[in-house]
Amino acid sequence: MERMMTYLEPMKEMCPTCPFRKQGYTSVQPLLVWRAMMEGTPVCHSTGDSDVTPPERKIHKEDRACRGARNLQIVVMHTKGLLKEPTDECWKAKVDEMNAEESQDRIANAVARALCNGRR
Repeated sequence: MERMMTYLEPMKEMCPTCPFRKQGYTSVQPLLVWRAMMEGTPVCHSTGDSDVTPPERKIHKEDRACRGARNLQIVVMHTKGLLKEPTDECWKAKVDEMNAEESQDRIANAVARALCNGRR
């Protein structure tokens, strides 16, 4: 069974140590690009309970989506025609749309199973 997508509020700007910055940790960028496009939006290492950044240097206590990764995702998805505009608002609307479609599919599948089970 597929799981519903969750929307994680992104950082407003890239954090000072974002690996997606041009002067960031360029050696890990290919891995992070692959992960962002294949596995989903990573949590910014400067937020939440990540061990990467010491607590006193955290920007947010709650998890936030990595701004650098989200920027990449938005541009690619817009270029491929999956987002009307390359914005966070369109990203969230697409997540909501996909979740609504999945919910409808789950309901239809449950009804079909119930009908088929009644025929036995």
